[in-house]
Amino acid sequence: MVVIGLKINISCSKQNGQTTMEIVTIETIKPSSPTPFHLRNFQLSLLDQLAPVCYGPLLLFYSINPQINHLKLTLSERSHLLKTSLSETLTRFYPLAGRIKDDTSIECNDEGVVFVETRVNCFLSTFLRKPDAQMIRKMIPVEIDSPEALSGSLLQIQINCFACGGLAIGVCISQKISDAITATIFIKDWAATAAGASSLLPLFNAAAIFPPRNFSFTKPASKLQKEAYITKRFVFEASKIAALKAKAASESVENPTRVEAVTGLIWKCAMNASRSNTEHFRLSILSQSVNIRRRMTPPLPEHTVWEPSRTLRFTGYRRRCRIGKLSLPAEKRDERFWRKLREETSRR
Repeated sequence: MVVIGLKINISCSKQNGQTTMEIVTIETIKPSSPTPFHLRNFQLSLLDQLAPVCYGPLLLFYSINPQINHLKLTLSERSHLLKTSLSETLTRFYPLAGRIKDDTSIECNDEGVVFVETRVNCFLSTFLRKPDAQMIRKMIPVEIDSPEALSGSLLQIQINCFACGGLAIGVCISQKISDAITATIFIKDWAATAAGASSLLPLFNAAAIFPPRNFSFTKPASKLQKEAYITKRFVFEASKIAALKAKAASESVENPTRVEAVTGLIWKCAMNASRSNTEHFRLSILSQSVNIRRRMTPPLPEHTVWEPSRTLRFTGYRRRCRIGKLSLPAEKRDERFWRKLREETSRR
């Protein structure tokens, strides 16, 4: 493990009421072994090129269970284990330790990833009773729309240690190379490495399926209009979701998924709320990202690493909001779409 770090035992301004956070270390973790020369230039696929320049965030909570944590590792020992296993994992996910060189490739130069460690002065169980949105954002190592997604570390990690020993691990991966499935593959591999287990090797073959194109421009980092957004947390009990699914079922969608049922409800409520200042029915657009690996012909393995999320857009008015609008396109239609896209990209 190669670590470049700075320890700053100071109190920071990340606080909310009685809950405070202190940054302990900010380090750079590099792969445990250098990337071979023939792998130093990682080619992006066409879909990677078209992906937004931003980070995809994940926040994972882990409580301390004495029956499971039989090793009884101290906090410093767990921190060391996370760093060493991350360093080993980066040898397999070597593009994440590199930097975007241009709009067609990543230079896999082993510059490493950002690793932040903090201390939170409360118990994890107390925090989870009523999570605070502002504090949750502070547990993520970088802003989603940070320009670092284009010029800095493609992977940033923050380990938040609670007073009880529980952890909240914030992971941000650049959307130029990763979707939610890729992030899950990476986290599973990291966890397996920490546990001394084996895992599937990631597949980096997306550019062979969708070759990159020579664009004459570089898209800037995505910028969110933060003043126009607020964060709300809704908790749905399993029984309520089951009842909602039954209510949303129709001839066109006999068995809607939980995502379809809850999304349809929230979308309908949002459209109703939009009428508060007008008597007119306003057009509404909903975007939903979908994993396309299994929808291609032939299907791709789930451990294929790239940004293969197809964004579906649905439009509707308040009176016309039905769960059928959220149903995914038919498999044959998807098959025709991806075959045509592959044919077009292979010709250019």
